[in-house]
Amino acid sequence: MALGIGWATGGLEYGYWWLTNATPPTVTLVAPPDVVRGSVQIGVRVGPSDRAGPVEAQVDGQPIEPSGALLVDTSTLPDGEHQVIVSAEDRSWRRNRASAMVSVRSDNTPPQLRLESRPERARAGSTWLLRVRPDEPAAIEAQLGGTPLAIQPGEGYGWAIVGFSPEAPATTLALVLAGADRLGNRAEQQLTLEVAADDAPVDAVDVSAALLPLLGPEIRAEEDRRLAPTYQRISQPRLWEGRFLMPVEGPLITEFGARRSYNGGPVVGAHAGADFAAPAGQPVLAPARGRVALIDEVRLRGRVVVLDHGLGVFTTYAHLSAVDVQPDQTVERGQPIAKVGSTGLSTGPHLHWELWVGGANVDPLEWTERELP
Repeated sequence: MALGIGWATGGLEYGYWWLTNATPPTVTLVAPPDVVRGSVQIGVRVGPSDRAGPVEAQVDGQPIEPSGALLVDTSTLPDGEHQVIVSAEDRSWRRNRASAMVSVRSDNTPPQLRLESRPERARAGSTWLLRVRPDEPAAIEAQLGGTPLAIQPGEGYGWAIVGFSPEAPATTLALVLAGADRLGNRAEQQLTLEVAADDAPVDAVDVSAALLPLLGPEIRAEEDRRLAPTYQRISQPRLWEGRFLMPVEGPLITEFGARRSYNGGPVVGAHAGADFAAPAGQPVLAPARGRVALIDEVRLRGRVVVLDHGLGVFTTYAHLSAVDVQPDQTVERGQPIAKVGSTGLSTGPHLHWELWVGGANVDPLEWTERELP
């Protein structure tokens, strides 16, 4: 009776095959060659397609529903290598059976992120260094106070520097770290950064009557607006390496961030740089490799040179008597760039040295004492 049914439904050839076939079907599996995450599709081909089909599928010995395109949810499995086995049988009388196996490697674990920041607590007028070290290669992202940070690649870590101006208030900023590996597994941490206010001294300065017109706040505001576009630029690549050199030899006469009182008047804004006593004509040295971003003469700072060290880091040299470089010139660490003078709002020859990070002026001496990044 069964033989008769085979002949009736498939013809003589099918009936003969149904009765005599001893050859098992072919089973071919196709899996992604690389490590995967989430659901992965395994291609299943069984031949001859009209006389056989999959009857059983397993992942690591556990049965799953077989189909033409096998979906394996690796997120339910431990990371590592998994064996996928598909068995098929034909429709002949003997029910000849065959199996095939393929391996799938999965990774559904996000990277672990280790925060390395210096200092742990930021301070107004200083540079804060963020380092994020993942336990595997990962794309690092960070936001501080809702502002994305420009993460730079290091040796096994990502880093960013943030400048806090001396006028920055004491506050607590939200710090969000994220890292995604090459498969898209993503980790995120919600942290905070404490920022302490600057406690700078008051510096009493006596100026001549000829300089008094320069003390108006509108003059400072105008000069700041003129220089600000330079400090806002972000250029690649990083040009500096290691600690910065001191640009001149001489005693520190005015600290960075000091509040000033001119001729016994009210205390005004923070000193934007550090002042060093030096004789007129003494060479001013580049503290690190950089590019000449600006040569200008303004009312307060006098004759100035601004160096771009890359990644939003700039140094400014003010009250110069002479300039020894050209715009866009690349200068090396220790190269003379100018000469000490007393131009602008100055009571005598000295160098006024500023350092800017991301548009915020910070203590330049800090960069001579620690290596960033």
